[in-house]
Amino acid sequence: MEKGQKKKILVVDDEPDVRIFLKTVLIDAGFEAITADNGKHALEKIKECKPDLISLDLVMPRMRGITLLKCLQNNPELSDIPFIVVTAHAHDDLGKEDFLKLKKTNILVGSHSYIEKPIVPSEYVKRIKEKLGIDYGSESDVETIKARVKDKIATASKGKLEEILKLLRD
Repeated sequence: MEKGQKKKILVVDDEPDVRIFLKTVLIDAGFEAITADNGKHALEKIKECKPDLISLDLVMPRMRGITLLKCLQNNPELSDIPFIVVTAHAHDDLGKEDFLKLKKTNILVGSHSYIEKPIVPSEYVKRIKEKLGIDYGSESDVETIKARVKDKIATASKGKLEEILKLLRD
């Protein structure tokens, strides 16, 4: 991304480690990233400076992600902000009900509107770029391939890493 074209992403998550991780991934990808630790804090930040996209956890204290999304949907000045729900609770008792409500009310449409934890950095950036209409590059793009390989290695088991080493030696 060229200077002057940085898109501002608001990362909303109650887990400090997740916020720092996602913010770092976004900055490394050339975005400007700001954070909030719950929906109320996010709403304040959105009113101060409207972000280009919101990365939003569902299960948080003070104001859940679904409540924040409803607030945004009911405000004509904010309803056009694209978002991606980032959750570890789409299928458990903590977040399943909210997740299903979002799908049922068509607030959460399509698989590109959410991503489940644990996050693979290249997939996260890809989804954000898709939502913002930014060209992510083709699979033959060297930087894209490097990022995907790096992500696969970072999440590989010891056994899988040993297999990769053996293949590289042959």
